[in-house]
Amino acid sequence: MTLYVANTPKLRSMRALGALMVAVLLVLGALPVRAGDATPSMDAAKATAAAPAAPAAAAPALAPAAPIAPVLPPEVNDTISKVVGTMEGAEKTLTAIKGVDTDLGRLRDDIDGVISKTTQTADGLRPRLADIQSQIDRLGPAPAKDAPPEAPTTATERARLAAEHSELSGAIKTLEVTWWRARQAIDKITDLRLSLFVRSLTERMSSPLFPALWTNIVRDAPAVMWRLNYNATDWATSIGRQWPAVLGILSAAALLYLLLKAVAYRLTRYRVPHPGFKPTFFERAASAAWIAPVRAIPGVAIAFGVYAAFDYIGLLYYPTAAPASTALLRAVLIYVAVAALLNAVFAPHQPERRLVSLSNRAARRICRLLKLLAAIYAADLFFTAVGQILYFPLSISVVQSLIASFGFAGVLIGLLLTPFERDDTSAPEPRDYPRWLKLPLWVAAGGIILACLLGYVALGRFLSQQIMMTGVIALVATLLFLAIRAFTRESSNGRNSVSLFLEEQIGLDATRRQQLGWLVESLLTVGLALVALPLMMLQWGFSGADIRDWIKSILFGFEIGQFKISLVRIVIGIALFMGLLFATRLIQRRLRDSVLVPPKMDAGIANSIDTAVGYAGSILAAMVAISYAGFDITNLAIVAGALSVGIGFGLQSIVNNFVSGLILLIERPIKVGDWVVVGNEQGNVKRISVRSTEIETFDRASLIVPNSELITGRVLNWTHRNALGRVVLKFTAGANADPRHVIDVLTDCANKHPDILREPAPLAVFEGFTASATEYSLRVLLPDINRGLKVQSDLRIAIFEALRSAGIDAPVAGAAVTPVAAQA
Repeated sequence: MTLYVANTPKLRSMRALGALMVAVLLVLGALPVRAGDATPSMDAAKATAAAPAAPAAAAPALAPAAPIAPVLPPEVNDTISKVVGTMEGAEKTLTAIKGVDTDLGRLRDDIDGVISKTTQTADGLRPRLADIQSQIDRLGPAPAKDAPPEAPTTATERARLAAEHSELSGAIKTLEVTWWRARQAIDKITDLRLSLFVRSLTERMSSPLFPALWTNIVRDAPAVMWRLNYNATDWATSIGRQWPAVLGILSAAALLYLLLKAVAYRLTRYRVPHPGFKPTFFERAASAAWIAPVRAIPGVAIAFGVYAAFDYIGLLYYPTAAPASTALLRAVLIYVAVAALLNAVFAPHQPERRLVSLSNRAARRICRLLKLLAAIYAADLFFTAVGQILYFPLSISVVQSLIASFGFAGVLIGLLLTPFERDDTSAPEPRDYPRWLKLPLWVAAGGIILACLLGYVALGRFLSQQIMMTGVIALVATLLFLAIRAFTRESSNGRNSVSLFLEEQIGLDATRRQQLGWLVESLLTVGLALVALPLMMLQWGFSGADIRDWIKSILFGFEIGQFKISLVRIVIGIALFMGLLFATRLIQRRLRDSVLVPPKMDAGIANSIDTAVGYAGSILAAMVAISYAGFDITNLAIVAGALSVGIGFGLQSIVNNFVSGLILLIERPIKVGDWVVVGNEQGNVKRISVRSTEIETFDRASLIVPNSELITGRVLNWTHRNALGRVVLKFTAGANADPRHVIDVLTDCANKHPDILREPAPLAVFEGFTASATEYSLRVLLPDINRGLKVQSDLRIAIFEALRSAGIDAPVAGAAVTPVAAQA
């Protein structure tokens, strides 16, 4: 039976209303339930489950999400691909390398580039990764398996963020793995370079004591002579075609060299202001610093000029002429520079500007021998380069190295046999003086000769060259160090300009100048060491890349456990602290001199402002220095909490003494050397620690006083600001004595004593009289109160003798000493 339903308007309205209700229920069911909302009722759940349109309405939520765009830019992907490919190629190349040091240097440069790129790229991706992680954290954890699903938009956003997080995290991990592979490859390169270096030095060749070497030389000599003759003839032919130009160049170079040398010596000639004048070491070092380069200018200029002129006329176009001329130019420049430095240091003909304490004879002989060493070194470098250019056989290179090594050792022995006489008038020094220098050099000279005789020619040549270059570097570093000391320290016979500037312009006393000088000297010495040590390490076979990495690790951060320490940041932090503290003291000084003046401001308010500025500047300097050095200031709260717990458990007295010690060290109400009175004891302060202070009494007993007593108690400090103090002497004379005459005698005796200040002038006072005596007192001011007892004794004797000579009755004396503050 078929049922027909009429399609009336009323029925269509009811169908539309039912469809609208179903849609509303589906929308409400798709909304997320908040934590504060009530759980949906079972009826609503059943109605939702029974709705026939539910599957159709939920279908859009199950539709596939739109594809997620890649997070990494194309250039980042290219960089990652390149560094990974470079690293894989480097590892393969490193495995195949057996003995080519140039390949190791090139490979090390490539791996350094990998480390730089991986570090830079990873550092650029980490902020983006942290941002994505924070967005994921804001979305909260994903719904559990049995929990209602989250909104489609939330699920889509979570999926997108998870994909980006995974891609970024994978890229960063790939870069980190590549970085570690590069570091391991660098370690392997360092070990391989060291093994190759040691192998080359310890390779044994034919000894000159056996005929095999000389047999090889006789066999190879004709071929070598033919090569030399061929190249020399070819070059001589070229010179013969242009002999007028060559002769003109050489003649002009000789004349110009003589002219420049005369001008340089005239400019650098030392002029003594008056007979007997001896300049300070700093003045001599400063003059040598500019005399050496000026006197090297003629040789350097002529060498470059001749090289450029020969190149201009075409004499250096031949395949062997150009590299040989370059090697000769380098050798000449090395010798000229070393010779100029030696002339400036030893000053053979000008002892008044000599930087070393040697006699004229010793200085001239040592300077000549050192120049000869420099000539042997430069000639060895030149002939080694020529042998490489002309492909000399191994036997010829061995002989050339033997000649250079034996010549170097012979000149070095002659230098060691030279007595290092201090001056022409002193007694002759033994030949082994100074032993700390000559004994190692004797060992080195013997080692060079022994190594060459045993066939280790490369080792002997290496020792010769390194002794030469190490000696030059050590000489320059020593002179710079002595110049630093002369610049930062005050001499006993005079004051340098820096000391006078600090005293006159800034107002620093001797102690502050000494502390500042020590700090500057330490910083300059550390800087000199950071320059000299790497240069020496380069000479002794260390790789420049390895030295750079070591210095970078030491200065810019190395890890100890979980802490990363950077010496540069610590040093800069200390410098910032000293600089800010120094600026604070300057501000305080300016305020005291111009603003906090008693006529303009009350003395109490001025002292409070001055103290507040000092404490604020010190705290600011400490916080800035600690923060820049890399220490977390928030950790101070942990330390303060631990201290509070310790105080609660009975450490009040210890902490009290500790804080009091810090106050004593910063505020300095007493300092080491002060004459203080504590209770019934008095003496000189010997040491101030953070817990107690040691006072040495006049009986040479040590009095240990807790710091809290010195802060909270009353302490009399005779020498707080200075050693100025007042002595009061009391006298009685006969009843018939003339008071005016007695006062004149007392004043005259005080004025004659050399240890009594004339301003304020001594003061004699007539204090009263009785039926049997007249009473007087004498007040004098001493520049050093520590001499008070001696001054009292001298005054009593002088006054006793003066009153007796004047016919006045002998006085009965008593004495009391008061601090200078009592004068007010």
